[in-house]
Amino acid sequence: MGILDWSIVVALVVVSIAAGLLLSRRSSRQGAEGYFTGNRNLPWWAIAISNTSTYQSGNGGFVMLLLAFGLTGNWLWWGAWIFWMPLVALVWAPMWRRMRIVTTAELITLRYGGSPAQWARKAYAVMCCFGFSVLLIGYITGFFAKTIHPLVPMSETSILLLFGGTTVLYTMFGGLLGVVVTEILHFAILLGGSFIFFFMAVGQHGGWGAILERIAQVRPEALQQTPPTSQIPVMMLVMLVLQGLCFAGSPTAGEGMTAQRFMAARSERHAIAGQLFNCLLALTVRTLPLIGMGLVAMSLFWTEGLVRQVGPAPAGMILLEQPEYAWGELIKSCTLPPGFVGLLVATEVAAYTSALSSLVNWGSSFVVNDLYAPMHPGQTPKHQVWVSRVTTLILFVAAATVAILYVKGMVGWFMFINSAMVMFLLPLALFRFFWWRFNVWGELSAIVLGLPLSILIWFVLDFQNEAKYPMWQGLGLLFVLSFVVLTGVTLATPPERPETLERFYRRCRPPGLWKPVLDRIGRLDREGPTTRRLVVDSALGILCCLGLVLATNAVFVNSWPRFGLGMALAIGLGGWLVVRMFDYERWSDAPGDSTPAA
Repeated sequence: MGILDWSIVVALVVVSIAAGLLLSRRSSRQGAEGYFTGNRNLPWWAIAISNTSTYQSGNGGFVMLLLAFGLTGNWLWWGAWIFWMPLVALVWAPMWRRMRIVTTAELITLRYGGSPAQWARKAYAVMCCFGFSVLLIGYITGFFAKTIHPLVPMSETSILLLFGGTTVLYTMFGGLLGVVVTEILHFAILLGGSFIFFFMAVGQHGGWGAILERIAQVRPEALQQTPPTSQIPVMMLVMLVLQGLCFAGSPTAGEGMTAQRFMAARSERHAIAGQLFNCLLALTVRTLPLIGMGLVAMSLFWTEGLVRQVGPAPAGMILLEQPEYAWGELIKSCTLPPGFVGLLVATEVAAYTSALSSLVNWGSSFVVNDLYAPMHPGQTPKHQVWVSRVTTLILFVAAATVAILYVKGMVGWFMFINSAMVMFLLPLALFRFFWWRFNVWGELSAIVLGLPLSILIWFVLDFQNEAKYPMWQGLGLLFVLSFVVLTGVTLATPPERPETLERFYRRCRPPGLWKPVLDRIGRLDREGPTTRRLVVDSALGILCCLGLVLATNAVFVNSWPRFGLGMALAIGLGGWLVVRMFDYERWSDAPGDSTPAA
């Protein structure tokens, strides 16, 4: 990279820091609550773009997946996302907004009662902040360093200090508002830069027809659009569907940074609309140039994994040491105008810093709201915000250590972060909200056992090793263990007090198995949609998302009948869903139209 390239990257960093500093006063007006919820004033479009940008932790990950698994590689995350994303929009988003809490850990003392609930809340906060958040930051940092290494040959420590340090700086001062504003800016940069480079790469490598022809000659199975395949068997799809049905309760997605945006929404309608728009952006729009890059990379590169699975690299193919280098090597294979490499590195920096800023803000919210504030009541808003900022810095230092020392083997880490790490906790998404009998002891069982068991099964017992075990076996073992343990512990211990359940139901108004509570309190003045209506709406949302991803893959291989079917599902059922959702009179429009926090 030359001086012009570095100037572009530096300009992005400077603008991001400036945005955080400009918003520092506004983010501090209401203390920690305002700092972490943006004063509960996020509009739907900002929620959508912010969440999509958060998910986009790196462009190189998509290129790696396609190079390793072919066109079906995206189904390793699509398989779960086409379920959980519409379910979150229709079922969970309004519940998170109407509870008017600051963190998902705060839900625990609303849902359960007594001192066990206080301890469970603290344990959950520690697990999310110093467990999930640290591991996620370590993962995306390690991936980011490897992705840009072919273009920016710096040590991982140097990359952390340069890009991670500046991200933490604007996150510390801008709070959630600073995170959202910079994420919107970064999303525009990464989307624009990725599309431009995709079309340039296609033109310089012979055109789209020639690229598909080369892939068909050396890896014809890589152009298969949907699983099952030899690498993604039917049982893996079953596990992904099961994960998607429960992923709304994952601390890393539906219950993590995503839920934080819903808590900050202007109203329930804004929370719902934001997540529905997020479905379109996250599943399709952001992936279009990246899938295209992945296919171009498939026509040029071979990996050690492919040598083991398919055979030696065919004539003319370039052998890569690791598949995560593919994005950087693809850029090096093209002749680009001055400064354009800097723009592309800036797109990867934008993706990385968007995810990083969300994670450190989310992780520090638990320390301040669920650990520090209960022990130090009565602190001034200014003091709370400075504690938040210091916590953000400490959290990043811990995560950077994990990234440098432990994050190796990116394909195995991809499956751990996206599936194995949260699998034991997923039944919580159903039990907490839909079953009145579930109690704090079941919650504590999941909190205490979840992350250690995931690490044990995936890394210590080596279920990440596809040569020893199919991936679905480790995931299935974790889910079955969770379901049995949580159900058994709950039934063996007393239920929550009726007063506690009544308080939670009045604030949250969840669907499901709440008849004993409803018999006690009777009909509420304002209720949510019926369970039957939610089932119908959820089915429409899932089929709409399925249509989006079918059309997305089909367009790259000129499969126009499948493209037409996908678009018909997306437009027809999606339009019907929108009409049903926003014709419903029970969603709150007013920012204050929720029961105030106790």
